[in-house]
Amino acid sequence: MKLKFDANQDFQIQAVNSVVGLFEGQEKIESHIQDRSSLLGVYANILSLSREEVIKNGKKIKKYNNVINGDETTDLDFSVEMETGTGKTYVYLRTILELNQKYSWKKFIILVPSVAIREGVIKTLNITKEHFKKLYNNIPYRYYEYQSKNISSVRHFASSSNIEIMIMTIGAFNKDTNVLYSARDQMQGEQPITYLQKTNPILIMDEPQNMEGEATKKALKNFNSLFRLRYSATHKNTYNLIYQLAPYDAYQMGLVKKVEVLSVTDDETGNSKPFMNLIDVKPGKTFDQIKASLEVMVKNNKGELKKKTIILKRNDDLLMKTNNSAYDGYIVDNLTAHAPEFQAVGQIRFRNNVKIEKDEEINSSREELIQEQIKQTIRLHFQKKQNLKELGVKPLALFFIDKVDNYVKDDGLIKKTFIEQFEIIKKEFGFDKLDVTKTHKGYFAMKKNNEYLERDKAIAENKEAFELIMRDKERLLSFDEPTEFIFSHSALKEGWDNPNVFNICTLNTTTSTMKKRQEIGRGMRLCVNQEGERIFLKNVNRLSVIANESYFDYVSQLQAEFVEDGIYKVPPIPNNAKKKITVKLKKDFAKDENFQSIWKKISKKTKYSVNIDTDQLVKRASDKIKSINILKPQIRIDRVGINIGKQHVEAGIIGGESQKLSQEKRSVDCVEQIKDETKLTRQTVIEILIQSNNFSSLFNNPEKFVYEAVKIIKEELVKDYIEQINYEIIDEEYNINQFENIPSYRDNIQKIDRSIYDAIVCDSEVERKFAVDLEKDERIKLFIKLPSWFNVNTPVGKYNPDWAIVTTKIDLQGRDLKEKVYFVIETKGGSDLRHAEQAKIKSAKKHFSLIEVNYKEINKGYEQFKEECMR
Repeated sequence: MKLKFDANQDFQIQAVNSVVGLFEGQEKIESHIQDRSSLLGVYANILSLSREEVIKNGKKIKKYNNVINGDETTDLDFSVEMETGTGKTYVYLRTILELNQKYSWKKFIILVPSVAIREGVIKTLNITKEHFKKLYNNIPYRYYEYQSKNISSVRHFASSSNIEIMIMTIGAFNKDTNVLYSARDQMQGEQPITYLQKTNPILIMDEPQNMEGEATKKALKNFNSLFRLRYSATHKNTYNLIYQLAPYDAYQMGLVKKVEVLSVTDDETGNSKPFMNLIDVKPGKTFDQIKASLEVMVKNNKGELKKKTIILKRNDDLLMKTNNSAYDGYIVDNLTAHAPEFQAVGQIRFRNNVKIEKDEEINSSREELIQEQIKQTIRLHFQKKQNLKELGVKPLALFFIDKVDNYVKDDGLIKKTFIEQFEIIKKEFGFDKLDVTKTHKGYFAMKKNNEYLERDKAIAENKEAFELIMRDKERLLSFDEPTEFIFSHSALKEGWDNPNVFNICTLNTTTSTMKKRQEIGRGMRLCVNQEGERIFLKNVNRLSVIANESYFDYVSQLQAEFVEDGIYKVPPIPNNAKKKITVKLKKDFAKDENFQSIWKKISKKTKYSVNIDTDQLVKRASDKIKSINILKPQIRIDRVGINIGKQHVEAGIIGGESQKLSQEKRSVDCVEQIKDETKLTRQTVIEILIQSNNFSSLFNNPEKFVYEAVKIIKEELVKDYIEQINYEIIDEEYNINQFENIPSYRDNIQKIDRSIYDAIVCDSEVERKFAVDLEKDERIKLFIKLPSWFNVNTPVGKYNPDWAIVTTKIDLQGRDLKEKVYFVIETKGGSDLRHAEQAKIKSAKKHFSLIEVNYKEINKGYEQFKEECMR
């Protein structure tokens, strides 16, 4: 089988022509011997255009290609951005031959960041050889890997009159400085770098975002390159970007596979399970200085649970650290620092005898989730295998696993589960004769003592992996090769992809350093059949990611990566310090009669008191708890289609199902937990639980039941507080001296006259528009954006209203009737406010009613204020 290439794909031709067009007007200078001092001479690339002419051409091309972003520089660095899977390597190899054909340039160095990418480039050069021979009339070209042990290749590179393509890793370039910069006999006393410099090589940088270190950038200048071409899907800096094939365009044009996510999770958010993932344990000078980084579920002050990494030392209590009752009893008893050089694996042991090792994830449903992911992946694989057979397409499934032992050992969870499920599911699809032992392989580098390496670069040290995955892709795509399932320890994240990867299963931990774009990038290419021909059918090219996280989290992270990589616009960034401005108080503002009159009213302070009707609380809370329907914990599988839109990643639910999780028996003191959370008496809590009579939900999932019950009781408590609250004026007032100048930014302010300040600091466009409308109305005598220190005390926290306004009535002839009306206005009102915010507003209404100030919620802009307050 041989992969075939289409020479007529418009988007690739446009990318090639964009680079070739940079040098429009360049003379075609045939082989030129620049240096005759050496025995054979040096054939060099020559640029006859000026730097200014090339930059000018670049701007024209950028405009023609409708590229609106990118960093413009006067250096001869040009960036090409192409989404993963659209043939970036093919494009720059073809560009090399086009540049030679049009301008006779012959010396090219391809600089890559890793061994894996280098092997991928060499592989592409091998399999495109016949294709390019036909396309460019058998023009001779030589390509090879730079190796310090074969330094004579540098001399050949310089003296050859043919096209020379040298592939060099940035690591080799940086590491071999002693070789490159040492005078050598076989080079007539010259330094090898000198030979490279004399050729004025054209430098092609593959994934240049990995070459942005200051030392590397400085070293790259030593190539004395004619110009530099930068190719990536995720540029860090887009120097003179001239061509862009964005993810959105690639998806809409059908140049890459569509993506769907099968999210396999327990359907809780972590509140019912002691989720833990040990990221690292770092040594210290003393035992007490050993510290661990542990990912856990932390409860915030709103009662919401969020995944967070915390730092632990000996005797730390997870319950106290997380405010999450699921961690009750998890007190750090002992820490072992991670020191592989001393064969010590990072570990935490808790006083309840639970242990966790580095990179281990503890979750009571973890094993069942892994088993379900494997089961779903095998099922999807066989479905696609069945559907693709008539097209002559062999699908591949790729697993990223958490620990090598889970696969390489016979009793390892992953291997054991895979074999068991494979043997069951294959019969459902009529693949009874498939030999499971031949269909899957794991690729992990091995030490001399038969231990496997668990690190990202391990694949480069595995000969078998390189032969099948990097150097012999065609064999992997052939029906003759039985391997269909590939297992790796996050080692295939860079420099490896295969057009027929249809399923990617992420069994590694949620803290994997692998990005979602890297993950799906392993399978984004359009598939090929047994003839090596690419298949463009959209209903066929679908990549399924079987993930161990919620689809919402998956899509959110993918979206964040697109923002980070500059594909989508970044959310508003912090204001530029250069645009700082100070909003100033007007001189003698305190003497303004309008300010004096409204301040006299609103500066009064109050205190509140509440009475709780325990019987009513018990009745209301128990009625609501009675209606809670909590099922036993389940595994939840959501199938979601992913679409790369112009502005954001979109997701649509395709299907889903749930399965029961097994549960261990455990004792939970629900009454004590609810008492601690609500501050009610134990007797009141017992009464609520008895009257609710919802013990089925309690026994199905005690932790979840406690979480929901606490939430209901707190809500009912707040209602009781608000209904029973009474305010009384106290002998205290807000001090006028608390007003002061406000530091802000130019973009955030709105200049106005009818206030005690010369401008208003606007937190939103809604506030800006409201301020502008107030300013225009002649009936408004004064308005103040109330400062953050101006608060009303409520049972659910301090409340800071938005505006204080002084109005006057004007008759039909426009005469001021001198009748002042005072308002405090809330412009963030509405039914969409959180429960606590609504409770604050209800309390505040009673406060302002007591001090005789009109209080209004305005959520439909100034027109509503005018309609309700200005009649």
